[in-house]
Amino acid sequence: MKEIRIAILGGGMLGTCTALELARRGRRSTLFEGASTLLQGASRWNEGKIHLGFLYAGDPTLRTAQRLIPGGLAFAALVRRLIERSLDAFSTVEDDIYLVHRQSIVAPEAFEAYGRSTATLVREAASQANALQYLCDVTHAIIRPLSPSDLAQVTTADEVIAGYKIPERSISTVAVADLMQQAAANEKLIEIRASRWVIAVKRRLDGRFNVCTNATSIGREEEPFDLVINALWEGRPAVDASLGIQPVAPWSHRFRAAVFAYAPDVSFPSAVLCTGPFGDVKRYADGRVYLSWYSSGLLAEGHAIEPPRTSAVLDQSRSAAVLETTVQSLSHYLPAVRLLNESDRGLEVHGGWVYALGQGSLTDPASTLHRRDGFNMTIDRGYISIDTAKYSLAPWLAHSVAELIVSG
Repeated sequence: MKEIRIAILGGGMLGTCTALELARRGRRSTLFEGASTLLQGASRWNEGKIHLGFLYAGDPTLRTAQRLIPGGLAFAALVRRLIERSLDAFSTVEDDIYLVHRQSIVAPEAFEAYGRSTATLVREAASQANALQYLCDVTHAIIRPLSPSDLAQVTTADEVIAGYKIPERSISTVAVADLMQQAAANEKLIEIRASRWVIAVKRRLDGRFNVCTNATSIGREEEPFDLVINALWEGRPAVDASLGIQPVAPWSHRFRAAVFAYAPDVSFPSAVLCTGPFGDVKRYADGRVYLSWYSSGLLAEGHAIEPPRTSAVLDQSRSAAVLETTVQSLSHYLPAVRLLNESDRGLEVHGGWVYALGQGSLTDPASTLHRRDGFNMTIDRGYISIDTAKYSLAPWLAHSVAELIVSG
């Protein structure tokens, strides 16, 4: 049989996983990436939460949790197979602590009820999977309310009115990005075309596709491909639109920045302030640290088909402001965070564009950003466009796409 030529647009987590999954099945692919190397955007610079749905108490229907759980459970096993290495050294080592803020859109009683229902879904899914696939054993997942004395050991902030231990973990995305990048570079069945920003895809009269990039703006196009997989994270709708495919719902692009550090000697729990535009901290087994405060890290937002790229440049002034405000804000809730400023901890600010089917403010209970159940896959005569929705879903979606291509 004639080998089909496959183009994958976007060298983030989804695109790289898809290329590696296809290679494991003996299929060649050409991977287009706008940056000079793979995994340089939001796939590298995020908190790495491997979602099981607990964060989305703003969706009491549980539909978001139901859609996130399968990908979360499969994440560790799929990534281990692709990078041929355990994720234990890069994971958070204890269950997350969720701290309910006084201004949360979900009251403690409602959050606890939601958490118990979500834990039931997790237990059922883990049992049906018949394997301990998550980053920890969740076959007996429960949420555990913190007693007043236990809560006081975590935070004394008056704004925190309840706390829960939640069976969710995160991974250091920086470490995983390096390993995924190396795996793709070593794979002979993957051709990487870096510094190629995809502008459009054109369907030819023979049914194949031309990929138009910044390197082909003079009129020359990349050679024809039989199959195109749009795995872009930012700007995916614009490329879809070049083929006449429109998004199924209102969307938003947000540029989110956070603080990254290396502080193996500083100890604090991985915690989330919920539910709304607050913040979170992560401490991974490899000594890396992640800090995010929503209001200071949200540097740009747009609802056009392309994100407003020029307004989100992380220059020195903006980076300094994000760092100062983030550390100061989180220190109010977790005093140990202040220790990060006492000596050189390698504090850096990085970020990337986040695409979501949803709009509104996280302070509004009716905002569609409180849901992540609307992600989908569009298939149109050899063109596949994938809304990743969350980082934790990327390996699972990549596996599904590879299976679809090989079986089709």
